[in-house]
Formats: sequence, structure tokens, C-alpha cells
Amino acid sequence: MFRAAPRRRTVVFQGQVLLIENLRERSQLMSDALTEENFDVGVVDDAREALQALSAGLLSEQGKRPELIICNARMLGDAGLETLARLSASHPDVPVILYSSFTSPRLRAAMARVQGACILDASADLEDLRSAALELAASRQKSL
Repeated sequence: MFRAAPRRRTVVFQGQVLLIENLRERSQLMSDALTEENFDVGVVDDAREALQALSAGLLSEQGKRPELIICNARMLGDAGLETLARLSASHPDVPVILYSSFTSPRLRAAMARVQGACILDASADLEDLRSAALELAASRQKSL
């Protein structure tokens, strides 16, 4: 049987929330919650694509910068978190929220290296994410 490739939404990034999440249901719940708060959400659901987007200079031009990056830290992995740490250090004006349902001491240490990131622990829920996103977006608007 022939299966067509799923349609992917083009991720533009400018003025968007960049959501890096590979679990479809979680991604949809998060996208819906953020959309209700008037965020435009671009989703990257593949770790390699996320690493490529982050390492390819996603933040190198002002016009391409997302408003906020929300990331499943476990999905991104060590290399992705290291890349995100470098981007966060060079672009502190783009807030980052990191979360993971399952953490280890090693993953928590890697998450802590992302300068200025808001880290949500395993007990955080969708409302915690929504509140953090609103707070970071508001503080970003005040600093612009």
C-alpha cells in the first residue's frame, strides 16, 4: 500500500515559537495551548532536523529569530543541547524553555548549561508551560 508523506507545516520562525518536540500528541497539545495565547507555533519533530536548524545559523539573522524556543531536552540530546547552549549564549534575547519528562543527572547538567533557560521539571504540566511562555514573551517585549 502506498502512503503519502505527511504534510509538514513550513516553519518560518520569525515571530514564532519554535517548538522542538517529537511526540505528536504532546506537540499538538502544546501548540494548541500556545495558539490560544496568540503565539504562532512552528514545530520541528525530528532531532536531526532540530540540530540542523539550530546549527545552521537559525539565529544568525535578526529576521529569522523565533520569539521563543521550547524544547524537549531529551529529544534534542547532548549534541543538540550543546548547540542550543552556544546559541543561547550568543543570543540571550531569545528565551528558551527546556523540559523533559524523564531526566538523569547527566541530562539535568546538560540542560543547566543552556544559559538563562527556564527549566521545567518532570512535574510541570501544560499550564506551567503556558505560564512560562507568557512570562518570557512579556519580558522579551519589555526589553525590546
